Amino acid sequence: MKFGCNPEELLNAVSIAVRFIERKANHPILGSILITADGSQLVLRATNLECGVEITIPAKVSEPGVVAVPGNILHGFLGNARSKNVSVNLVREVLTLETDRAKASIKTISHSDFPILPRVSASTSFTIKSQDIMRAIRSVVFCASTSAVKPELQSVLMYGEGGKLFTVATDSFRLAEKTVTLRGGGSVPQLLLPARNAAELMRILEVGGGEVDVYYNENQLSTHVENIYYTSRLIDGTFPNYRQIIPKSFSTEAIVLREDLAGALKSLSVFADKFAHVSLSVEPDKKLVTLTSRNPDVGEQTSMVRATVKGDSLTMSFNGRYLGDSLQSITGENIRLNSNGPGKPMLIKDAADDSFFYLAMPMNR
Repeated sequence: MKFGCNPEELLNAVSIAVRFIERKANHPILGSILITADGSQLVLRATNLECGVEITIPAKVSEPGVVAVPGNILHGFLGNARSKNVSVNLVREVLTLETDRAKASIKTISHSDFPILPRVSASTSFTIKSQDIMRAIRSVVFCASTSAVKPELQSVLMYGEGGKLFTVATDSFRLAEKTVTLRGGGSVPQLLLPARNAAELMRILEVGGGEVDVYYNENQLSTHVENIYYTSRLIDGTFPNYRQIIPKSFSTEAIVLREDLAGALKSLSVFADKFAHVSLSVEPDKKLVTLTSRNPDVGEQTSMVRATVKGDSLTMSFNGRYLGDSLQSITGENIRLNSNGPGKPMLIKDAADDSFFYLAMPMNR
């Protein structure tokens, strides 16, 4: 195998592919990038068996061939090679890369065991704007569980009905849902995309614009964005019926400025204990939301946020980080806080936008 190509294009492709290799792979092939040179292009593939990627870039191929190269080594060399051209030559089991400033020889890996990237049938798909599905994933993925006890909670749930795509994630302590528009209406069955893979899909979608077709079956999801093919396994499980825990009415409602609430929570974090405990009180008579954070080793702070309040007064305890996390998915000026009293979850949403909501469970104190 022998080829030359633009080093910036090769580095960009390798930078994407290296995110998909298995960092602590038991089998070296999963820590490698498979490079196929043929005709006038290179195809780079990488997978960790959970998700995979294939990137195509132009190249001047003198001798076609296939090679598997340790991803981190290849990425490290290209990241420090500043040149207008790079030439690559495979001699037996050593891949030589040469620029006008540097030369490297990398021991390769037998490519015969490299996994095949699944191809999903085009018969089942949905079409959506790239920016919309990126926003839908970003709005909820941080709520996914990091515990492997319940794999279905380590995912982002995606489903479509009524011309809308819903994304949902929860770790049992909080839950977020975001809705965006599906092109052409239709419906999509429940798809459980592993949270880590969902985050990578979001980064892949940043490359392109316009609309994207997402293909799926019972086990896989895939999409093609410009010169990048992405595929991920889907989790075989049942996501909790979260709709049954969403209150239909509330006994207390407070509307506050997003900036005020964000500033108060950031300041309170200085005094938070190891559980990030924050006491939140809604005071209708004073038209205030009062937040208190206390740490026996540091001190305490109370912040008062002006609010428009309807309903009953209440005092509840929350993980302050969880409350703060909700604000990253809300862009409006005003935040609506809704609750049915102590022990009940609090619903947080943009006062002017119903496409996103965040449900936070209170802490026992």
